[in-house]
Amino acid sequence: MAAFIELFGAKLQTKDGLKPTESVLAAKAGVMVYFSAHWCPPCRGFTPKLAEFHKKHAASKNFETVFVSSDKDQAAFDDYYKDMPWTALPYSERGLKDSLSKKCKVNGIPSLVVLGPDGKIITTDGRSEVMEHFDDAAGFPWVPPTFAEALGTEFVDSDMCKVGLEAIHGKTLGLYFSAHWCPPCRGFTPKLKEFYIEMQKKDPNFEIIFVSSDKDAAAMKSYYTEDHGSWLALPFDNRKGKDALSKLFGVEGIPTFVIVGPDGKVINTDAKGKVSAGVDKVLADGWAPPIVGDMAEGPGAAGTDINETPTLVVLCDKSTPALQTKAVEAMTPVAQKYKAEADASGDDIKYIFVIAKGGGAIDQLKALTKKDAGAEIDAAGDAPVMILFDIPDNGGFYVKTGTDVTTESISQFLAEKESGSIPRKQLGR
Repeated sequence: MAAFIELFGAKLQTKDGLKPTESVLAAKAGVMVYFSAHWCPPCRGFTPKLAEFHKKHAASKNFETVFVSSDKDQAAFDDYYKDMPWTALPYSERGLKDSLSKKCKVNGIPSLVVLGPDGKIITTDGRSEVMEHFDDAAGFPWVPPTFAEALGTEFVDSDMCKVGLEAIHGKTLGLYFSAHWCPPCRGFTPKLKEFYIEMQKKDPNFEIIFVSSDKDAAAMKSYYTEDHGSWLALPFDNRKGKDALSKLFGVEGIPTFVIVGPDGKVINTDAKGKVSAGVDKVLADGWAPPIVGDMAEGPGAAGTDINETPTLVVLCDKSTPALQTKAVEAMTPVAQKYKAEADASGDDIKYIFVIAKGGGAIDQLKALTKKDAGAEIDAAGDAPVMILFDIPDNGGFYVKTGTDVTTESISQFLAEKESGSIPRKQLGR
């Protein structure tokens, strides 16, 4: 219950006034957190359906719904909330609203996130679950299947013959989400095929499973048998498994290449860069994402990216190779610290770290920071600049110039951000 108080504060608004969060959410099987606003047309379309669902099933399934408002003022909140049959975060709690949005990774509204009795996220896709199970709320609180459950026990090989779990037992798996209609997929598949041939020579305990997003079974078969390597595939008719795997790994676009260890634990949800680096590099460094990322290979590190997690970028495209190397060495201990804390707690990592030596999204990030910090960054010349991007916080960022990039100065910069002693700037054009 302490987790809910931390999330929502000491009191929630009910139809009978403010009541202790502890009593409102006590012993609930789940809590649906509804991020919405009256000014949002899709919200106004979904809210009546959710209200009907709540009235039909809240008692029998033992859940509560908490409205978290993005309305523009208290009056708009009051007008919208008056027709809702559930509880709400008090409108005045804007700080808690922002922290909830970040925790639940809300990128748009309406958004419906389901929390378990321990306050941890069960699913961020509550909207689709409500609509799919509208009549009976079957499966609530919709705990996602495990990897083994989603994957199933049956596959097909490149001859379209059925094989079982023995084909993948004890192996590191690459889940390849792809489709022939997707041009980037057709560009990546030949590279993956070459990689697979070489990897099989050096590590036969590695296997790939193609998870098709083709439009029908015939298209999947043609693409798989004519263009892919001699790896396995999820049967096309196992659409339920395909959808579960896509949700499990957060697949939002294709091609996506996910690596899962022999123990079923996820190693890397975006391993395309590893394939591009080559077999020898993978065998030397492993499949895990880098602890300090390189912007030229993508704006991510430690298994997440700049859009999901506050990211400290050391901008040093004008710096010497020696300074660039020094910056990576300085970031590494701090990055390892935050990764270890996340692993120990089971929570999302607090910060990730990326070097920007040139290439990738560096020009886009420079353009987005130019309005509020362009002059400051330009004035640094060829010296490295530290920029903390907090995109989940409505596109905020923080800049530090005029100091050497050391492990100590990085830690100090983060401490200043957390204390509020360094000004927040806003990404924009």
